[in-house]
Amino acid sequence: MNKPLFLLAFLIFTSTAYSQKLKTYYINYKSEKTSKVNAKFKRTVQKQHNIWVVQDYYLNDSLKRTGNFTNKKLTHKTGIFTGYYLNGKMSQTFVCENNLKHGDEKFYYITGNVSRLAHYNKGEATGKWIWYNEDGSIENELDNINSNILNDNYAKAEYPGGKKKLNEYIRKVDYQLRNGNMVYNGKTITAFQINEEGNVSDVDIIVKGTKQMDSAIIKHLYNMPKWRAYKKNGKYVTSNYVLPITFGKQNKTKLSSKIIGDAFYNSSVKDYKAEKYDKAVFKLKKAINYNHMEAKYYFLLGHSYYQLKKQDFACENWTIANSLDSGILKKEITDICNLK
Repeated sequence: MNKPLFLLAFLIFTSTAYSQKLKTYYINYKSEKTSKVNAKFKRTVQKQHNIWVVQDYYLNDSLKRTGNFTNKKLTHKTGIFTGYYLNGKMSQTFVCENNLKHGDEKFYYITGNVSRLAHYNKGEATGKWIWYNEDGSIENELDNINSNILNDNYAKAEYPGGKKKLNEYIRKVDYQLRNGNMVYNGKTITAFQINEEGNVSDVDIIVKGTKQMDSAIIKHLYNMPKWRAYKKNGKYVTSNYVLPITFGKQNKTKLSSKIIGDAFYNSSVKDYKAEKYDKAVFKLKKAINYNHMEAKYYFLLGHSYYQLKKQDFACENWTIANSLDSGILKKEITDICNLK
């Protein structure tokens, strides 16, 4: 082989060794490969210098998240990871070394304001952490943080004995119904609040079963033992909780993301009409978690924020609604948010 041909072959070999062809496929919420019909995101993967570079996109082709992995199965994280809201603004960024968070981590509100600054050392929470309110003011600031300090200041609501005991308690609803002559089958989803004393309140059946199933759930939840309430900034506060409950031993019913999303949306409409705007916001965010490409969810979420005097949050959600359905906004809203 003459020298020019050898050099050309070498360049082609080294180029393919360092950068391979871009692969594109669809994934579900669990990042598992799926068909386009069942997809929640689109993913691209390209191997560069023994690193798998991954970019995930919403189904309208706006960027959802980026990250790097050291293995083909995409289970070992390395480098910078960044997430984005549908409006294009950053939602989160952090750094990994050897599949562990290492360095600064930032979370953002949909408006672009920082919601939390954190720091990790080889996967362990450390250093100074700062929490911010939606208006940009500091909510809490902790130095020399560790897991104990975190739990003393911020902790999710928890049923006594944890998730295992909660599941045991919930299964009793099914057992009690099956003691009668009828066998009930189905899946329900229930939302409720846990107040600062740890008591259950405001039970809402989001995905309904039969009347007997729904009444049994409501009675059972209100008779629950006290929870450990949600802790925020060192104080116990009221929080929202969502609980799926299945009836029937062999029940394999699957609820689609659209069905669940619409169920949360329909429940939020009732809250909005009742001027329970905080509850509407919670349920609409849940609806978006299940079906994030539905314009009407963001539209009502914008209205809920607007009623709560949070115009910047309202406008960001209206902007997303408009990007998904250009005919959904009236002129008065586009004028408020300076949308074209």
